[in-house]
Amino acid sequence: MSMTEHDSSAVLRQEISDDARRLCDDILSCARRDAEALLGREGSAAIEARLKRLEEARCEGARRRDLTLAAVFVETRRLYLARIEELLGSIREEALKHLFARNGFDLRESVINLASEAIRGMTGDEFIVRLAEKSRSLLGGALEEEVASRAGRPGVKVTVSWDPGISDDGPVVTDSGQMQVWDNRYRARLERLWPQMRRAIAAEMFPAGAGEPEGGAT
Repeated sequence: MSMTEHDSSAVLRQEISDDARRLCDDILSCARRDAEALLGREGSAAIEARLKRLEEARCEGARRRDLTLAAVFVETRRLYLARIEELLGSIREEALKHLFARNGFDLRESVINLASEAIRGMTGDEFIVRLAEKSRSLLGGALEEEVASRAGRPGVKVTVSWDPGISDDGPVVTDSGQMQVWDNRYRARLERLWPQMRRAIAAEMFPAGAGEPEGGAT
């Protein structure tokens, strides 16, 4: 049985239809692959951008953390050093109170020693030891001989002058020409020696690194 013209046309139409369907499927497949590839590229870029933002945020957070820690350390150290100064200041004031109250020492012996010490540190042979008038009755007499003897310099002449203008205990020693002055009154002597005493007290009370903020002291 031979194929009629009608049958031949139907077969041709079917083949054309099948070819068109395959072409359409191929086009859709290519489009889908292209779309997936495009989305994949955009997705990777988005992920990279997000990771970059996260890294920037992490770095900024670390920077702010370091700044905060540095500020905390500086403030802690400031408070620590201020506390040390406060304690040293209280020790100094307590020492002055004991000196003014003449606690724990003999006033006469102290004045003789301080005056002779001043003379040993000066040049010349004649010296004036000025003392507070209010201390005259407490110090007694024969001070000149005692001071000259303890100065340990033969031929030294010492004169004691009682000065109503001096309020603090202790001697102010000058040479005869008033060219050299050695103020060994208690307050003046403490002020002069305080920097050295302060360092010694601080080293004893606060050994290096003990109790101070992490990072050490200067």
